[in-house]
Amino acid sequence: MKYKFVVIGIIIGLLSLASALSVQAKTIGLKINRDQSVKANSCPSNFTLNETTQPYREGSFGTDGKANLGTIATNISVLASNQFSVAWVGTLKPQFAKCIASAGITTFDGKPAEESLNHLKMHFLKGKVYLMLDLAGAADPNQLPLVVLKKGVNKGTATWSWGGSD
Repeated sequence: MKYKFVVIGIIIGLLSLASALSVQAKTIGLKINRDQSVKANSCPSNFTLNETTQPYREGSFGTDGKANLGTIATNISVLASNQFSVAWVGTLKPQFAKCIASAGITTFDGKPAEESLNHLKMHFLKGKVYLMLDLAGAADPNQLPLVVLKKGVNKGTATWSWGGSD
């Protein structure tokens, strides 16, 4: 009888380990394309964000993300959101205040972006930076829309979770 509980405990432990190992973190690179009228050093040349796949759970999946906007801006807040998108805004730090640019995903873990989900974008305009998470048009394996599950700001870092059904 004791061995039965030991075996069950080992199986539960192995399942937990397998679930933890399935978590994948990605570093997402955004290339910043500045307006030609702006001096090269007025804008950051690139920006990185991170997304981590949540551990497996039956019936759905999720991804957590974060972007340390505090490195280039202050007063960061959620500007607008709905179930498919969220936008953050911050006041650019003085060295970037004159930046006029846009940015989109160019790399995933240092490799050229080949994935079809181009869900993160940035704008630099009038002394502000705007980060957008936009899931519009993207669907999960059941052809249901991907949705924003959480959004916020924590000490200069924009945070989010998005997901769908599997």
